[in-house]
Amino acid sequence: MREARCLTTHYMTPQKIGITLFGLSVLAIALLFGVGGKKGFKSLISLALTIIILMSVIIPLIANGYDPAWVTFIAAIPITVLIIYLTEGFTVLSNISIVAILFNFSLVSLLAYFSISFAGFTGVISDAASVVGGEVGINLQSLLIAGIMLGTLGAIIEMVVTQVATVIEFIEASPHADKKYIYKQSYNVGVAHLGSIINTLFLIYAGILLPLLIVSIGSPNPLSEIIGYEPLSSEIVRTLAGTIGLIIAMPTSTFLAIFWLKRKHE
Repeated sequence: MREARCLTTHYMTPQKIGITLFGLSVLAIALLFGVGGKKGFKSLISLALTIIILMSVIIPLIANGYDPAWVTFIAAIPITVLIIYLTEGFTVLSNISIVAILFNFSLVSLLAYFSISFAGFTGVISDAASVVGGEVGINLQSLLIAGIMLGTLGAIIEMVVTQVATVIEFIEASPHADKKYIYKQSYNVGVAHLGSIINTLFLIYAGILLPLLIVSIGSPNPLSEIIGYEPLSSEIVRTLAGTIGLIIAMPTSTFLAIFWLKRKHE
């Protein structure tokens, strides 16, 4: 993988970048308001608060020497609560979703921790990571785990909220149906959603990894050496951890929602 290690940094014109970012931001906000309406506004507020927590709490704590994985794990709690309650309101949907999200996020966090530790990843996956580890003294392995946790959290939120909402709709449509029937119907919807969101997750990471994938495919090195290239293999672990998290989140959130709502109805 010698070719992949020849990294260069290219700085573009700040004015053009600023205009581009501003234009895209305005377009995104306008579309969010136009399509999402009031709920789009709530989503924008929750996004702003998430960015504030990331920039004013998570990053400063990590920069000051606190363990990145633990900081991310703890910060995920207020982030989840803010996102759900701001976008969905103080409803049964929100309460069930928060419990299901935090439960599945805990499982994925443990999976990421043991996978990265067992494989022996160093966390040196970019020039920026080398600087952060060498000059700032941050534990890069823990930082890699934290990155996987953050990336997976958003996907789990999407899966859980949609699945809990599906269960609620089925129960409201058929209030006298038994739990097995509601679970089967909700599960079928969840499987369809699971397939699309896993493909979305894969394509997102594939887009990020595109230069590395091109270099890897064109490399004469054996597969064992290509897999051993940490910037590539760490992203594969990130994708697999996120996929496993989504697969687990679908049935667990469905079961929790049915158990909670049917018991309340009865």
